[in-house]
Amino acid sequence: MKQPNPVCRTSLFSLGALCLGLLPQVVLGSAWTRPDGGLLILAPVAYTYADEAFDEHGDRVDRNRFEMVEFSPLFEYGLTDSFTVGMQPKHRRVSVETAGGTVTNEGLAEADLFVRQRLWKHDQASTSIQVLVKLPIEPDEGHVAALGRDQVDAALKLAYGNRHSVGVGRIFYSADAGYRRRWELPDDEISLNAFIGWSPTESWSIIVRSANVWGVKEGEDIAEAIDEGSEVLTTGPSFERHDAQLLTSYKFHNAVSLVGGVSTTYAGENVGVGNTAFLAVTLQY
Repeated sequence: MKQPNPVCRTSLFSLGALCLGLLPQVVLGSAWTRPDGGLLILAPVAYTYADEAFDEHGDRVDRNRFEMVEFSPLFEYGLTDSFTVGMQPKHRRVSVETAGGTVTNEGLAEADLFVRQRLWKHDQASTSIQVLVKLPIEPDEGHVAALGRDQVDAALKLAYGNRHSVGVGRIFYSADAGYRRRWELPDDEISLNAFIGWSPTESWSIIVRSANVWGVKEGEDIAEAIDEGSEVLTTGPSFERHDAQLLTSYKFHNAVSLVGGVSTTYAGENVGVGNTAFLAVTLQY
């Protein structure tokens, strides 16, 4: 059996968070803001497992099994028609297989706080900018089954989206580019994401998404982190990840929808090969 590269051994701790983090963006469209006074509540649950990883050369290697269940409710509110505020706490249960048996940890790891400002709008097309801050709560960074990192992250994202009728039904699509700043390890991140969706009826929608992340290398800090074994959560100290996701949603009526989907990591470096399934209920007021 091939042995996992040490950089990959805790690499999937945040993959479920990635999938849940993209879920509201895919369902709602990262380029669009909430209506003035509009409230959205999203209640998602995700299950992630990984027993392989991509090493520093992009080759698949075996790794100890990782599992995580995450519940991360999202709240968004439109202060104005063009300015949205939101928050998303993240509760995780992580299990990691070790030589001495399976180690499990559970708790409220962190919370995201964000604002989204629309910059331009024409018909259904929209461009927006989003600023997000991740605040640690009880990430247990030193635990074998860490829930997160004990540090503050800041992220900036620019997004464009559009939606219109075409043939039978409607299509909607969006693309965004972002930068996540970290003042400690792991490295900063650059992200490029895009999705396209089709609604053949008023109730059903199908969405395909590509999510791509690159770590920004920082020289000696990378080597030191590998030597010290300090990679936690997001595959430190520097990584590359490419995910493909498929989602479907069903709208019961204007206020309630059910969303489900799957995600897999199909390429990368120093990152786990994660497989995720998730389900969410959305409420809009």
